[in-house]
Amino acid sequence: MGELSDLQQRIAAALCGAAGARSATEPGGAPDPVGDMFAVAEAIAARGVLDLDDLRHLSDATGTALLLRVVPIGLATPLDRPRLRRTAYRCASAAGADEGTTLVCVATALVAADLCRFDPSTTAIRVRQSLLEDAPMALLNRLTILEPQADVEAGAGDPGAMLQAALSVLDWTASAGVSSALARLGEAGRGDTGTLAAALAGAACGVCDVPVDAATAERAGRAAAAIADAAGAVA
Repeated sequence: MGELSDLQQRIAAALCGAAGARSATEPGGAPDPVGDMFAVAEAIAARGVLDLDDLRHLSDATGTALLLRVVPIGLATPLDRPRLRRTAYRCASAAGADEGTTLVCVATALVAADLCRFDPSTTAIRVRQSLLEDAPMALLNRLTILEPQADVEAGAGDPGAMLQAALSVLDWTASAGVSSALARLGEAGRGDTGTLAAALAGAACGVCDVPVDAATAERAGRAAAAIADAAGAVA
């Protein structure tokens, strides 16, 4: 698994990217999808797996906010697609998501996993192929890269649109970093869309280039180290 020897850095960057983006756009917002994302990451770090009991203490987030929750699931076992698909599905279902949102959550986990090894365009193709027999055409159509001149809206309430916007902006910026993704999104990057894009940008490039406080960075680092170690991605 040498090709994923930097998984620890990618996980930490994803966590810090989401935290940095959220604090800049919606400080103190509730429910707290970034807090849920950290809670899922720390639960996986503690036991190597995500148990349904770990989900009972999360916020009542719905819709687009759930997508952020499954990013650590994709990063925890990026080479084990059946396992991450099952875990992401269970995570979304336990939150009461409908079938459509649940499948977008599965797609999001797959995107996070594939961005560790592939560029955004290839990632979109791979995830689309993975879900070809399970997902409705509406979701499959979202697993494409938008044209750079496309008008990107915040996509509030539409998980598929949010995932497409986040993946597209990574392609437009060549996965240059969290700050590049947020700058390219502009106002469309506020709220859940920007937070997801920031998390995926961190996973894609392995560096968080937006400010986060020391306590958050340390918390992200601890969880990332434990997850990567459990995944066998670090020596």
